[in-house]
Order: sequence, then C-alpha cells, then structure tokens
Amino acid sequence: MTTEIMKITRPITFSRVEKHGLIVTGILVAINALVGSRELALGAGVGGGLVLVNFLAIRLVVGALIGGAHSKGFSVFVLMIKMAVLIGLVISLFLLTKINIYGFLIGMVGVVIVIIGEALRGKKDGAL
Repeated sequence: MTTEIMKITRPITFSRVEKHGLIVTGILVAINALVGSRELALGAGVGGGLVLVNFLAIRLVVGALIGGAHSKGFSVFVLMIKMAVLIGLVISLFLLTKINIYGFLIGMVGVVIVIIGEALRGKKDGAL
C-alpha cells in the first residue's frame, strides 16, 4: 500500500482576491472602529480574515489536488474536512469569545463582494 501526500506545487502567494480582500477588511475595520464600536470592528476583522483564510485554503487544496493524481472521492473528502474545520472554528469563536455577530457578518460580506467582483472582472480579462 502506498501513501501519497498532497503536495503544494507552487509557493504560497497572494492573488488579487486576497490583496483586495485585505484592503476591504482593513477599511471596514477602520470605519467600524470610528463609527461603531471596538466590538463591531473586531467582529469585522475576524469575519473578513476568516473568509480570506478559507479562500486561500480552498485555492491551495484545489491546486494541490489538480497537480496530483488524486481521485475525485479524495478531493471531496479533503474539501469536506476543510469545511468541517471552518464550521468548528466559527462555532468555537462564537461560543468561547464575545465576537459581535453583526461585525462578523459585515467582514464576511465585504470579502464575499470582493470575490464576486474579481470573478466578474475575470470573465472580462482573465482568471482570478
């Protein structure tokens, strides 16, 4: 029985989505800190950061799975494990800390809008 290890073929680099997502998250945190409260700004930072980390993880896992000779079932299994870890992390954050839910959602939505915008731009002039 042989064991294959997922190999990341390229070094970790930030794409336009991650760069613009960090900028938008920083802007949202600053606005929420000035207009709202510290709790709202912390929630926006955590929400935006978590979505960016999730996007980066998806990109790395898909890149590793495309580069290797892994079965479709293994690919689905790896992505399901990643999703279970993400859900567990979000549940733990809300149960163990006092993250503001509205700030968290603001941060998440800001990064999702960046992802959608970059996907629409990619339709026009290339890939993400």
